Amino acid sequence: MKEYVIFTDGDVDLPSPYEKEVSLLPQYYYFDENMIYGDEQVLSREAFFEQLRSRRAYTAGVNPDFTRRRFEEVLGAGKDVLCIAVSSALSGSYSTICMVADELRPLYPESRIEVIDSLSATLGSGFLCVDAIEMRGRGVPLAETAEEIRRRVGLIDVYFVVDDFKYLVQGGRVSPSVGKIGDILDIKVTLTITEGRIVPYKKNRGLNAALRNIQQISQSRETARLGSIYVGNEALFEKCSSLVQSSCRASLNLIVSSHVGPNATGIAIEWAGKA
Repeated sequence: MKEYVIFTDGDVDLPSPYEKEVSLLPQYYYFDENMIYGDEQVLSREAFFEQLRSRRAYTAGVNPDFTRRRFEEVLGAGKDVLCIAVSSALSGSYSTICMVADELRPLYPESRIEVIDSLSATLGSGFLCVDAIEMRGRGVPLAETAEEIRRRVGLIDVYFVVDDFKYLVQGGRVSPSVGKIGDILDIKVTLTITEGRIVPYKKNRGLNAALRNIQQISQSRETARLGSIYVGNEALFEKCSSLVQSSCRASLNLIVSSHVGPNATGIAIEWAGKA
């Protein structure tokens, strides 16, 4: 089997210890244009959320030049590339990575570059990376691994609840009309990612009801992987985690955190069976 390197981008989270086996293409966030974080400079979670309480965070996708350099390091060493990217409906990173891949393929005709749109984000996309890591460990060739990962995209779901819709609305991830739902009578909406986009799943009267809805979803059918996602509110995370039988936990990356705010939590699921 020809060796290949697995890449992902900064919108994707992996459970420990798998994050060490994937090469990261960073995405970027900033509060002021003259100070951009995500690559050489990063903020601690505490400092990030302290600023987010009073200021809007802006985000940017992967850098094409950085991506090209990282891919060429691998291709130049005679290895192939598999990149599992955040949903193309949530970020321009997938398109950027595809553009770089298209430019490099004629220059490295003996190499293979596979770029997969996960149609998900955070730990949902991360589960696909874990699948790829495990297949690579079993000696599965890149072409077969990529085909199987594309099939498993349909088995991935992410469900979460936010306490304040303003972050999703100001970042353009949900429409203002959806955001207004949360302002009415303490309605808490369970959100999910469908066809790569964040959409409402169910309206709940209060936070406890929303968390119970997530519990019900997690128990509705057999899962292959189930993980809890921590953002910035430890008490909320522990409350959600106590209701689901998760096998792993992941801290939400700061790119996605900027769009959901600190008072959010949820789960990622890879369902068992066929997509």
